Amino acid sequence: MVERVKILIIGYGVLGGAVLDLLSQSGRPYDLHVGARNVQQASLRANVSRYTALNLGHHPTIEVMPMDLMNIEATAERLAALRPDIIFNATTLQPWWIIKQLPADAYQQIDKACAGVWTPMDLVLVRRLMKAVREVGLESLVVNASFADVTHAALAAEGLAPAIGIGNVANAVPGIRLAAAHLLGCDVKAVDVRFFAQHYVSYRMPSTGTTDGAPYYLAIYREGRRTRPEELDHDEIFANVAGQFRRVGDLTAQLVTASSATAVIRALADRVERVVHAPGPLGLVGGYPVRIAPAGISIDLPEELSLDEAVEINKGCQKFDGIEAVESDGTVRFTAESAEIVRKLLGYDCEAVALEECEDRAEELATKYAEYRRRFE
Repeated sequence: MVERVKILIIGYGVLGGAVLDLLSQSGRPYDLHVGARNVQQASLRANVSRYTALNLGHHPTIEVMPMDLMNIEATAERLAALRPDIIFNATTLQPWWIIKQLPADAYQQIDKACAGVWTPMDLVLVRRLMKAVREVGLESLVVNASFADVTHAALAAEGLAPAIGIGNVANAVPGIRLAAAHLLGCDVKAVDVRFFAQHYVSYRMPSTGTTDGAPYYLAIYREGRRTRPEELDHDEIFANVAGQFRRVGDLTAQLVTASSATAVIRALADRVERVVHAPGPLGLVGGYPVRIAPAGISIDLPEELSLDEAVEINKGCQKFDGIEAVESDGTVRFTAESAEIVRKLLGYDCEAVALEECEDRAEELATKYAEYRRRFE
């Protein structure tokens, strides 16, 4: 009898729902569970996954259960009863796309602060989830979608870092592979990459064709052989990613993020050895190529790059995302420029967020942003 892997998806929004769809259509023997505050709405969304899977000849097992991550005790009780093998957190207090709903001029102004200043909104729920996991003593592998480039390094200070993140660096890899294959004149299946980059590069480069000077490391392989610099120019690759292989940047693109999450979850669930790209593995800042194997998770480093060097690249890159540093006690310190932008626009005065302050800071930021948004209604 095939062992059935229990996968719990917490959250059924754009991302969580898409991952549920993809796992439902995988044909793999997964016991899928969805945790949500609104069980009725989550059940309706789960039925979309059931219908779609049945149309494609699959028969997934999906169960919906009540779960409110703000209630650590109740979450711990649910987790203890279910004992999932893998937990995928698809929740946040504010999705990244919320600010894109502003008028164009207002969005462009606030977007200059970059993603880092919103970290309190990303920390709260995953921190409470990890506290519940530790309270029960579960060995579940937690895969987190909530700004893992930063939140995992912060939570590592409390021993609460999830195993691995999803999206971000992974979202840029398909475009790089397609562009490299095009320039090399070969099939994309022949091209493999190892890309080290924090969220900023993976977010900006596909739309602008440049990293804006942010550091990264990229190794490209054709049929397993490392290409030489004279064979492939990175600027030309990036220009093609933002040109011929440009993709939409709205919510439709969440399918790319969902597929990256599904790749990570399936590698863990199927207990196979596979290299994926992901942010926040092992509590590190930024994004890396990650080797997932039955023995565990490790960073897949090219011979000429050390782990310390890879981490320093990501630390340098995160400054472009408005983050000066993630300190050893988990405090996330913002760059002066980013802090000043939100101070002027929102009246939100915050130079750094300590872990024990993240909930109060998130509540304040939500209030200030709501006031700002109402100016444009």
